Amino acid sequence: MRIFWRIGLALLVAAGIAAGLERFTASQRFANLDLEGGGFRDTFLMFSKSEPGRGYVVNRRDSTERRSDLKLPGRKWEFFRIPLAEDTDAWLTRSKRQGKGTVFYVPVAEVGDWTYPFLYEFVRERRPKQELPPIEWTQLYVNRIYQGLYLRVALPFDLRKKDGGSGILRQILVVGEGLSSQLNTRFQDTPGVYAAVLADGVFPELARPDPLISWLAGRCPTSETTFLLSNKPPYGVSLLPLPISLVRLFEAGHGRPPSRFEDERYERWLHAAEAAVSAAGPLRPADRAALETHFAHYATSFLEALRLSAELHGDWAALQERLPERQDATLPLGLSLESFDA
Repeated sequence: MRIFWRIGLALLVAAGIAAGLERFTASQRFANLDLEGGGFRDTFLMFSKSEPGRGYVVNRRDSTERRSDLKLPGRKWEFFRIPLAEDTDAWLTRSKRQGKGTVFYVPVAEVGDWTYPFLYEFVRERRPKQELPPIEWTQLYVNRIYQGLYLRVALPFDLRKKDGGSGILRQILVVGEGLSSQLNTRFQDTPGVYAAVLADGVFPELARPDPLISWLAGRCPTSETTFLLSNKPPYGVSLLPLPISLVRLFEAGHGRPPSRFEDERYERWLHAAEAAVSAAGPLRPADRAALETHFAHYATSFLEALRLSAELHGDWAALQERLPERQDATLPLGLSLESFDA
């Protein structure tokens, strides 16, 4: 009987190990795989061993830590996990230091349009004075475990007073259905510039948008319209056509919506933005030619990266089904990811 008991226990242990391996094999298989062939750079989020909720954002080389290492890979960031769906998380990294700021990492399946980031960066490169924050795809690792293809979205950055800034954070206003949600550039909904100017009897006006920014905003995949409020008089409002919903990310991370205001005057901004989009003319021939050339490279890189991510999660068929509906930004321009999908 004792022999049979030992055999039974051994079988149970083996079954438990097999189940564990089935859960983690995919992640372990990609843990040390170089994914630069996927067309986009790697990003490693490495949690601090001594400070919960803090860590480092590094490249592959700096992600390897040894006990003998005396130098740490830079200053720490704040880390936040944002649950979006079952087994699906976005990440927020935040720092007050110049060159860092507030950055989101959103999984590809949660991004509404897979071609809009291409158009956004195309416009951003041609309008450097507009201060559009950078957006790019990246292969994301957390503690050296591959997570998949993510969209890296930065918020506008404001310097601290001791670093030469005003110390006043700009605010991001997300408008939809007569409501405006207020967040600052550190993704906090504490009272700020907007509440202060309203208290002084001033309602900010939308600055005249650049035609190319208006053209881009007309292709933004979110249901809300996002604006950036200046922290300097006369506190103008400008378009900030980010490809993700900041309200949804805030609700997922905090379990409640951000601070909101209700005011019929928000329609002024929306009407002005819609008018600017309608007035924005087509791209110049030189820009159109560059767009088509760059899109071919983007499509090839994106689809390679998407396949690698799908191999981890086992959802290639589901992602292929979503492909036709996630390229509304470029389809009117005759640019399709499907034409590159071998």
